[in-house]
Amino acid sequence: MVLQEGNCSTHSCNKKDQSALLIFKHDVVDPSNYLSSWSNEHDCCAWKGVQCDNVTGRVTILDLNNQYLEGEINLSLLQIQFLTFLNLSCNSFTGLSLRNSNYQSLVKSSNAYANFSSLKYLDLSFNEDLQLDNLKWLSHLSSLQWLNLSAINLESEINWLQTMAMHPSLLELRLSMCQLNNVSPSVKFVNFTSLVTLDLSHNNFYSNLPHWLFNISSDISHIDLSSNGLRGQIPKSLLNLRKLKSLRLDDNGLMGPIPDWLGKHEHLQHLNLSENRFNGSFPSSLGNLSSLTQLGVSSDSLSGNLSNSIGQLFNLRSLYIGGSLSGVLSKKHFCKLFNLESLVLLSAFSFDLDPNWIPPFQLQEIALRNTNLGPTFPEWLYTQRTLETLDVSSSGISSINSDRFWSFLASVRAIRLSKNKISADLSNVTLNSEYITMNHNNFTGGLPLISTNVYYLDLSHNFLSGPISHLLCYKLGREMNTLYYLDVSHNLLTGVIPDCGENCRDLAFLKIYNNKLGGEIPPSVDWLNELNGIDLHKNNLSGNSLDISNFKSLEYFNLGENNFSGVVPTKIPKSIQGMILRGNHFTGNIPAELCSFPSLRLLDLSQNKLSGSIPSCIFKYSFLDGARTRKYHPQFSFELLLGGREVEFQGDWLFGILDLSTNNLSGEIPPELFDLTQLFALNLSRNHLVGKISSNIGGMKSLEILDLSNNHLSGEIPAAISNASFLSLFNLSYNYFTGEIPSGGQLLTFTSWSYVGNLKLCGPPLLTHNCSEEVVNHDEAQQGGSNDSLNDSLYIGMGVGYVTGLGGVLYSLLLNGTWRHKYFRFLDNILDWLYVFVALKLNKLRELRASSR
Repeated sequence: MVLQEGNCSTHSCNKKDQSALLIFKHDVVDPSNYLSSWSNEHDCCAWKGVQCDNVTGRVTILDLNNQYLEGEINLSLLQIQFLTFLNLSCNSFTGLSLRNSNYQSLVKSSNAYANFSSLKYLDLSFNEDLQLDNLKWLSHLSSLQWLNLSAINLESEINWLQTMAMHPSLLELRLSMCQLNNVSPSVKFVNFTSLVTLDLSHNNFYSNLPHWLFNISSDISHIDLSSNGLRGQIPKSLLNLRKLKSLRLDDNGLMGPIPDWLGKHEHLQHLNLSENRFNGSFPSSLGNLSSLTQLGVSSDSLSGNLSNSIGQLFNLRSLYIGGSLSGVLSKKHFCKLFNLESLVLLSAFSFDLDPNWIPPFQLQEIALRNTNLGPTFPEWLYTQRTLETLDVSSSGISSINSDRFWSFLASVRAIRLSKNKISADLSNVTLNSEYITMNHNNFTGGLPLISTNVYYLDLSHNFLSGPISHLLCYKLGREMNTLYYLDVSHNLLTGVIPDCGENCRDLAFLKIYNNKLGGEIPPSVDWLNELNGIDLHKNNLSGNSLDISNFKSLEYFNLGENNFSGVVPTKIPKSIQGMILRGNHFTGNIPAELCSFPSLRLLDLSQNKLSGSIPSCIFKYSFLDGARTRKYHPQFSFELLLGGREVEFQGDWLFGILDLSTNNLSGEIPPELFDLTQLFALNLSRNHLVGKISSNIGGMKSLEILDLSNNHLSGEIPAAISNASFLSLFNLSYNYFTGEIPSGGQLLTFTSWSYVGNLKLCGPPLLTHNCSEEVVNHDEAQQGGSNDSLNDSLYIGMGVGYVTGLGGVLYSLLLNGTWRHKYFRFLDNILDWLYVFVALKLNKLRELRASSR
């Protein structure tokens, strides 16, 4: 609730009220100077946010909602005797204060309830840094009717329910996103005699639905328990709440069938059961809820068809059905949905609708993702003249009426056509929507024109060709375009990056990778001051003096797999977090200047021609805050080649990654690298590095990828490496390590492939190289040399013969599909073992020959 400022009081402010307000102000940090009028020079009834009774002059309302206030909330405010309304929501307060307040003494006195009996409305919500360990101070606000503490940390408050039950006048209670973890599911009764609205959504209860909820003596009408990890079934005692109008149980783990008796809740207007684990069929009784305006149901365990009784809900405005339901939808499913505004169907439905069918509704939102809508874009969608959002991605559409289709979409604000098989030439198309995703289709021709409305555009994974200048440089009208996100990657685009960056000053994310662009990066890209991420990898771009220091907001860039040359660039902005230059022709040393970028957490210089040693200061300042990750933009993903496979990273977080593989680096691995406890991936393979692995590697608890293969490293593998418990890719092959392979922890999951080519390693998983066999003197090795050579030849011959024989069997198996799939799995394991066996025997042969010289 937000009240307008205004005060018609004819009396001056009460001195006690004014004193309490000034005590409160003393503990407030006010960066926007909103409370500048709060001084003794002005009557407090004229202060911003304050309203007084126009007869008595007593303060009755204090509304400081969303004024960027910080500091502590002094409970002196609760000494204002006639204060009925207090709203401090959407600020940045961090705690409560009793400084210079008489509150503690008042609550101990017999007159405490009299002093605090007036406050009816209290809103402290969305002070997200505010943590309250207990709520006992609320128990003396006996007249409280509306309480909102949403998005305040109440994790430590385990008796919140008992405190709230001490307010018999409470009408509305909102404790959403409070990190509560105890809903007291076994308690039978709670004294909420007046409660109408209860919002406990987005907490951490992870229990069954509480018994007390269904025994509330009040005429409760709104319940929101969404996103709480609730489990179990919906109890039939829900029927006790006869006046229930809104029930939200979505995003939980509720199981069992959706109760058929839910259809008896005749007053229900809003029912959301989506994102649960319900099984069984969709109950047809939900079609009896004629008062419903919003309905949401989804579960991956539901089966069968959607009941056509849903078409009888003539008051319905929003319908959301998802999960594993299937079947065919006909006009009976929609026949009386006259008021429908939002239709979201995310299951594998098919449609049996007459091509000339005219729906009874005019929708604002349509989402038919993952349905079987195609192959032709349906005619009935063209009848929707008020549409703002259209999502038909992954719906099997391959054919459109181009003239009608593009003119229809021009008035839709957000369109999602991705992951279909739509074939159309975009050369003469002008796109006008604000948000557009058309990726993973079969679009051809040149890039389309875009209007100044377009904010987000994804045309990736198509067959578009020609230059990119047509899209970026052409202006429709006098206004600059407002494009914020552009992805045209995985196409057939040619030419150069155009020199018209001044037309795209708002561009923050640019992805043109995996095309055929050539030339150098033009100087006009300096206009892109808002650019946050750029990905141009897998093109034919070139240049030998990269300078991107003018991109003041740049956090991530990927220029990998191009033809850039010269030295590794150091003229980059201090804001940089990720830098990928792999697969180019950079030469020289790794510049020590890279150590000075405090946010750098991803550095990929692999597959270049770099030489010299690895600077010991790499990432020295990147992890000083001790945090494993840094906030990153979810709409920007990137790919890395790690362990011979391409790994896509996508989401809100950026991990510590260092890849210097496939260069000409030499010297020892700096021991400082093994002190980077927040590192996620380290790849130094295919270089000329020497020395030992530091035992500090055991402290790299976040390490998931480690590849040091194909170097000249030596010494024993430190036993502490087994402490890296998250390792999923591990390769030390083809070095000069000696001694027994450490065991334990995640190391037990790796095969001999991780160690092959280290002639003096022994122990599991090198089953053919037992450590006890290593105690063989040099003379014995020489005497047995010729025999071992003969044995090696025999082993190799047997191996080749075995593979040849397998080839004949394999050919015959091609005729039987069932045998073929089983046998291929078996064969894959045999070939892995055979390769390692032969490789180890060859290495033994070379070792014996070398020792006999």
